[in-house]
Amino acid sequence: METQPDRTTAAHRQRTLVWIDTEQAVIVRWDGAAKFIRLESDVPAHRRSTGHVAHEPLVRLGGGGRRQEAGERHRLEHLHRFISEVEARLAPDDEIEILGPGTLRERLARLVETNDRRHGRMRHICSYPTGQLTDAQLVALVREAASESPHRGREGSPGCS
Repeated sequence: METQPDRTTAAHRQRTLVWIDTEQAVIVRWDGAAKFIRLESDVPAHRRSTGHVAHEPLVRLGGGGRRQEAGERHRLEHLHRFISEVEARLAPDDEIEILGPGTLRERLARLVETNDRRHGRMRHICSYPTGQLTDAQLVALVREAASESPHRGREGSPGCS
């Protein structure tokens, strides 16, 4: 008697994909079907350059490095709160793939890894840069990562190994 391969483990392996930038995060969880969670950020934008800055000739130059403005500290606090909120929405046993255009995805990956170590969890977490992705592209990526063949072929994704 020939037995059929168990497709439920590959098809229903839980995988979470996170696309994040400073304005929003889109979490796509795959458990046989795609489930979306969208989080909006309240992170203030970077301050623009003020143009030419005059320096006082009597003020001693040098010192302890670049002075961080209060606005930048406030922005960093918002960033940390935002990635903490995103991390709290991730299932503790899912494999995680984090995508996005900037360094916020790397901060999120470090936070997830740190919290996993603290709780004695071991899971696959990877991060790579991408531009803005559509919902269909996110679903294709998470399906592919969960080893379920996508409806159409897709090339050019760096993916996670």
